[in-house]
Amino acid sequence: MRTKEELEITHQAFERFSARLAQDHIAVLQPDVDTPFTDHADAARRLLPFHIYQQPRDDLELLKRHKGKQKITNADHQEEIKDTRFALACHERYQKLRNRFRNARIRTATRSAPADQAYVLAQAILEADRVDVSLLSNELKVARTELERLEREKRAPGATATRTVYATAPAMAAAQAQYYRTYPYAYTQAYGAPMPPPTTTTFHVSPPPPTTNPNRPNTAIPVQLPVASLPALHALGIHPVPASSIVEGSDQTPPAVLRGSTANGTMLTLEINV
Repeated sequence: MRTKEELEITHQAFERFSARLAQDHIAVLQPDVDTPFTDHADAARRLLPFHIYQQPRDDLELLKRHKGKQKITNADHQEEIKDTRFALACHERYQKLRNRFRNARIRTATRSAPADQAYVLAQAILEADRVDVSLLSNELKVARTELERLEREKRAPGATATRTVYATAPAMAAAQAQYYRTYPYAYTQAYGAPMPPPTTTTFHVSPPPPTTNPNRPNTAIPVQLPVASLPALHALGIHPVPASSIVEGSDQTPPAVLRGSTANGTMLTLEINV
């Protein structure tokens, strides 16, 4: 808001401008056309009042029209039309941005957890999975290295292969089946007929002669077998000898050495010499 002094100064300037403009109007209406110009200052003083006729071109064209009446065309309001179109485009873009922001807020509100917390939790889960995968990869590398070492030891010359075999009664029966011939049945048992008493047929099979290689030393393989498999070993010609009965320094090595028994005497620990 202007002060009293500023309003006084503005009023005085307006009065001076109005008085000077009135003098110019009088000089233009009553020009001195008979006296020639004496110098440059006299020419400026006598011609300067004619500045009142320097009207804008649009105002001069408006004065030429009949009473200032004419149909409005696009050329008269081209700038306003351009500004209006720009304002409408800005308003449309503003509405689109507002709708997008509103939809984003709605989608965020419908989630089970805020977006920032879900992002942090997802990153933590991915990091934990990455650590687990790294540990598994290291364990796999160690296992592969150990496997390669064992394979190299097996392929090494003069390596002694030691293996413990846990045999069961069905497995031993399958091993005996290759030494016996299957008995062909002459008839088929009818359904519902009484079962005949079982008949046991025993075949005596001589064991094949052992093949020994003088250049290869005997290798003892520890094996655990049930007591029920002793008759099958006897049928194959293998008679376990207690370890206390072996004479040290003897050249003859028994095919099987009895080292002891486990599991309440039902399992025997043997060493089979190959």
